[in-house]
Amino acid sequence: MSNDPINLAAYLEGADFPATGGELAGVAASNGAPDDLLEQLRSFEGDHFDNANAVVEALGQNAS
Repeated sequence: MSNDPINLAAYLEGADFPATGGELAGVAASNGAPDDLLEQLRSFEGDHFDNANAVVEALGQNAS
């Protein structure tokens, strides 16, 4: 899956930041995110994100 920031923004629509990876996975699931993105977000369960840009950065680091 491409972690396209535009698609990610749509999947995270309605998220309240700061949020954990698990909380963001719940929001993304309700917005129809693909399973691979949900798994990646759940892998950040203990991490807190201040905004969507931080999520994009973390996903980019996780992909490398």
